[in-house]
Order: sequence, then C-alpha cells, then structure tokens
Amino acid sequence: MTPIFRSLQARIFTLFVIVLLPLLILSACGSTSGTGSSGPTSKGTLTLGSKLDVESQLITEMYSLLLQKAGYTVNTKLALGNSVIVFQAITSGDIDMYPEFTATGLNTLGISSTHNPQQDYNLVKQGFEQKYHITWLDYAPLNDGYAICTSKSESQRLGVTAISQLAPMVSKLTLASPSDGIAFIDDLKSTYGFNTHSFKSVAKVDYAIGFTAVSNGQAQVNVCYTTDGTVQQKNFIFLNDDKNGFPQFHPAPIVRDQTLSKYPGIPGILNPLAPHLTTQVSIQLQQQVAQMVSSGTSSAEAIKVVATNFLKSAGLL
Repeated sequence: MTPIFRSLQARIFTLFVIVLLPLLILSACGSTSGTGSSGPTSKGTLTLGSKLDVESQLITEMYSLLLQKAGYTVNTKLALGNSVIVFQAITSGDIDMYPEFTATGLNTLGISSTHNPQQDYNLVKQGFEQKYHITWLDYAPLNDGYAICTSKSESQRLGVTAISQLAPMVSKLTLASPSDGIAFIDDLKSTYGFNTHSFKSVAKVDYAIGFTAVSNGQAQVNVCYTTDGTVQQKNFIFLNDDKNGFPQFHPAPIVRDQTLSKYPGIPGILNPLAPHLTTQVSIQLQQQVAQMVSSGTSSAEAIKVVATNFLKSAGLL
C-alpha cells in the first residue's frame, strides 16, 4: 500500500521516438512481460497492470495465468505504479484491466462508504460504468483494509479485544499511525464516537514503527493493515471491528468496456477466482513470496511461482 512514483524518460530525436521510446516507457512503468501465444490460435491480446504492492502483483499474475489458459496473449505490467498512476493507465487505454479495491474506488468517485460491502460494490460498479465506462467484475471476500492493532500483552492489560471496548478509554491512550491511516480513524466518529482528536496523543510514524511504539510503551494501539501477515508474528492482535466502522477494501478485476465488448468471455474466465481470494489466503501467499525472495529468488519469479501454485491448488489452472 506504499505509493512510489516513477517517471518516463524524455525524447531525443525522431527515430528514437518512433522505434525505441515505447520500449523505454514499458521499462519505466514497472516490470513488463509478454506472455502467451501471439500465433494464429490466440484469441487476442490483453494488457494487464498492477499496483506496487506484492498482493496486487499476485492477483494480476493470477488474472494473467487464467487468461493465458483461455487462449489469450497477455502482456503484464506488474508494479506499474501507485493507485493514481494505474487508474490513469486504464482510463487512457494503456492497460485493459487491473485489480482495484472497492473502498479505493469509492474514494476515486468521491463517495463515502456505506459500511456495507455489497452496497459499496454496487456504488463503485455503477459509478465507474457511468463515469469512466469501466466494468467491475466479481469482488473477492479478501479485505485489504485498515484496522487497529495492539500487542497481546497490552490487550490483556487494557482488557480489550474489540474497538467498542477501546472507545471509552481512548482519551487516556496514545495512537501510533502511518499518515494514510489518520483519515480512517477520524471516520470512526460516527460508529464508535471517537476520532484522532479523542486520543491523549497521536504519533504519526512509518507503518513498522507503530508496532515498535506499542512494544516500547510509547503508544498503546496502532493502525495496521488487515492483510499484514506479520501481526501475529509480532505477538499483536487485530481489535475486532465489531461495528464495521472501517470501510472494506475488496479486490475485483476492473476492465475497460471497449475491451469487454471485444472479448466478452473475460468475466467467465476471471469471476471463478473471486471466492478463492480470502484475507487469510492473501496473507499466506505474501508470506510465501517473502520466503522465496529471502532465499534468493527474484520477486518477479517468486510472484509467478506462488500465483501458479495457488491456482493449481484451487483447481483453476
């Protein structure tokens, strides 16, 4: 979920522009690879993108593998950029599809979450169709959103396992949060009756430092991500969002309408994947990638191997 901005290189002379610049653009936009067959048996060519994080790259790789199996030629642009860059790529036609998250889609449309996953999905599906001519396919139960965490020892000391239990005591506590988590804590006012101003103090720190702050007693709770597989490893827990105060971030393939008109079989290829993508599955797959990378495998190869093995285990490949 960490944004990184990338830039394109400048033109030098006409021949360079015509012949070489497209290759440089692909290189600058992230890891780009052509896969599948471009021969006469190919059903067509599709270009897929992903955001920078491992989870988004894994999901995009799964889309690519399923589409290749169905006979399409697929060009992938993994780690293309942050949310803004990837969204610009699909609206400009540089890519045909990528995995987007429902709450991010609401933010793009300037719509507040209803705190009902199905209603949020219906809103982004309708809004993207009307405003951008982009279709949302089926969304997955995976929720890559925000949560409040604390250490197991602090949970026992405070006697809290749910946010509603935390609410009456926030005026005596310090919250550690990355900058992107502040707005989501403020949005808890309507459900739990507190926001960042309700805490004794708020420490804006890098994501990993939030865990350290709680462990050192400099904070009592911290903002964390629901697909962070290190939470349990650090002996921390997620406080139960028992009133559904945080919006949920469910991924789905979003596809240009022009692409769907040309290739109407895409939903039937990708929709069967959705039920298999859960929060726990995402955590496990990201851990597998991390283990392979720590053993010397390149990130791109690890993502491809892990995605392939998962699809095979799910009976989809």
